Amino acid sequence: MSSSPYSGFGSGRWLAARLSLMHGLNFVGIGFYLPFFPVWLGAKGLSDVEIGYVLAVPILVRVLAASWITGLADRRIPPVLLLALLNACAAAAYYTLSRLEGLVPIALVTTLAAVALSGVVPLADILTTTQVRAGRLRDYGRVRLWGSVTFVLGNLAGGYLVARHGAWPIPLVLAGCSLMAALAALQAPPPPAAAAEASGRDMPIRGFSTSFWLAIMAAACVNATHAALYAFGSLHWRSLGFSDERIGFLWAIAVVAEIGVFLFAGGIAARGVGGLRWTVIAAMAAALRFGLMAFDPGFAFTIGLQLLHGVSFACAHLGALAAVSALAPEARRAAAQGRLVAVGALAMGTLTVLAGYLYRLLGPGVFLAMVPVALVGAGLATLAIAGLRGDTGRGATDSIARGR
Repeated sequence: MSSSPYSGFGSGRWLAARLSLMHGLNFVGIGFYLPFFPVWLGAKGLSDVEIGYVLAVPILVRVLAASWITGLADRRIPPVLLLALLNACAAAAYYTLSRLEGLVPIALVTTLAAVALSGVVPLADILTTTQVRAGRLRDYGRVRLWGSVTFVLGNLAGGYLVARHGAWPIPLVLAGCSLMAALAALQAPPPPAAAAEASGRDMPIRGFSTSFWLAIMAAACVNATHAALYAFGSLHWRSLGFSDERIGFLWAIAVVAEIGVFLFAGGIAARGVGGLRWTVIAAMAAALRFGLMAFDPGFAFTIGLQLLHGVSFACAHLGALAAVSALAPEARRAAAQGRLVAVGALAMGTLTVLAGYLYRLLGPGVFLAMVPVALVGAGLATLAIAGLRGDTGRGATDSIARGR
């Protein structure tokens, strides 16, 4: 019998449970942050414009810092330790925020928190996908779905907290969430020995291939098509007369679809460059979703469009992880994950700013403007697939076989 620490009945479930806890505690704080951190900023006396500046910081930081921060796990710091340290730094920053007043101090410390958090999600994905590649974890999606679950729980708990106590506890709650995430990181399984040795030994640094960059840009385009929805979806639905309860239901049903894909189709993350095909499928789903949304199809039909979130977001995320993991040089997988985050943040930030102007000019036409972005994403992924057909280099052969 095998002497592997992962062998034996139930060992795979224990591995999945540890990784699920890590993802879950990483995302619960995000569930508090997105809806309620702006409320806290307003309670501290910041104007709407000042709040906009502070909220823009995390997007800019992900573009500038994510690749470098995450890349530390390739050669310098074990990824489990780095993930724990980043969450601990974020916890310290949020605790400090709870004691601050004024735009400049709050913006500076928010920047420090954003620098730390820029590496958290990609490092968690690295720790999970290395187990998938090693065959020790069957299904990335059934682990990652707990991040979506706790995100929703964070939304609900934050609403209850703010309703009962006001906004003042939010930074302390965020500090507590990051501290728990740091402890969860310490119990996460390290990369398999072969992956750790590949990252740690003195290997020549390979550059990233053209197909890698095409895959990165394709994923960024597909993800960025959601910018108009995230920024103006609720405002648009309210202008159509949808009640707040119906709007809340529309957001919730999208998350349910996302969780469903992670639960039943999470194996996409193990399909190597076959994930590029899912990027194309997600791009077409995004084009359909936002193209039809621009024509105000009514509440019942909008429910169906929100269910497409399971394809336009979740399948795109799984496909991007699969392709990037397969196409990255062995010793630079963490840096590759950071580049995925950085390029995605740049595209999302750019489209979010553009969407503001387009919504003012075109109203619901802003959603139609997302269609060509989705088609560009599909085209880039198709180019990456075509480029790999004649590629027999390292990383392509085994990943093509798994992607069939």
